Amino acid sequence: MQSEPQCVPCVIKQCERLVYALRPNDNNSKQTEQLLSQIRHNALENATRLTLQDPPSRFTSQVLTKVYELLNTNDPYEAVKREENEIGKKIYNIVHKEISKSPDPIHQAIKYAASGNIIDVGPAQIYTAYDPSQSMIDEISRLIAQPLALDDYNIFKEKFRSAERILYILDNSGEIFLDKLFIEKLKGPEITMVIKASPILNDASMTDAVSAGLDSLGRVITVNKDRKSRFLGVDFEFSSDEFNQAFENADIVIAKGHANFESLVDSERDCFFILMAKCPVVANKLSVKIKDRVFKYKPPKEVEV
Repeated sequence: MQSEPQCVPCVIKQCERLVYALRPNDNNSKQTEQLLSQIRHNALENATRLTLQDPPSRFTSQVLTKVYELLNTNDPYEAVKREENEIGKKIYNIVHKEISKSPDPIHQAIKYAASGNIIDVGPAQIYTAYDPSQSMIDEISRLIAQPLALDDYNIFKEKFRSAERILYILDNSGEIFLDKLFIEKLKGPEITMVIKASPILNDASMTDAVSAGLDSLGRVITVNKDRKSRFLGVDFEFSSDEFNQAFENADIVIAKGHANFESLVDSERDCFFILMAKCPVVANKLSVKIKDRVFKYKPPKEVEV
């Protein structure tokens, strides 16, 4: 999907939050202000080279990569991701048996997967509580009681009947435990799950996937062609051959979260998207409201002859 001018200040604010989070006792120092000035300048410099034809995820990735260099850090959200995994694991342990009792366990698991997208440090910073407390469980329970704003489950059921290979592109740590609720119900087809090889924001890594036990449900691969490539969503300029082949050959592609939606919604092949709309750009693209959850099918693009 295309970027919008409002994506620029959004990314700058996201970078500012990262700096403040890493320097909680030094937020008003001259050094911190100089660092923030560098980051803002870099973001605006990148914006001058930005083509609005590119998805917001590409611009965000370029700016974040430079911020990581300025902060001299490889994984600033490492501790946050551990806490998010504790949240996800706690929710999984509470609800996984209950899902099996649902009249339609697959559909119920999809709703949990969509609600799990609440666990994020990215766009709009809707929720900032990482404490593995009952409050997050209560919030997800509240969401589950509401219908999805867009729900293409009937299309999924039809395609699932004949599917032999499913590609599931994961998003954040923590919420991967709720993705697990869905993946466990996908009995029959060969499952390939996709994570990041290099840390960026709180995107799931191989360590997170193993921690969630996803490696016992199918093959886990990385989207990056090497550890030097750091990006949100999917950037085919830097994606691995293994991912490209799996993406092309899958009978069903399921892409989780904002960045995967931004980078794949205009791709040629069909995809199912699971996410919560967290910013006006994505919400407008989906014709939903901010905080709405969706299970959206995008048909393949018609190739012009």
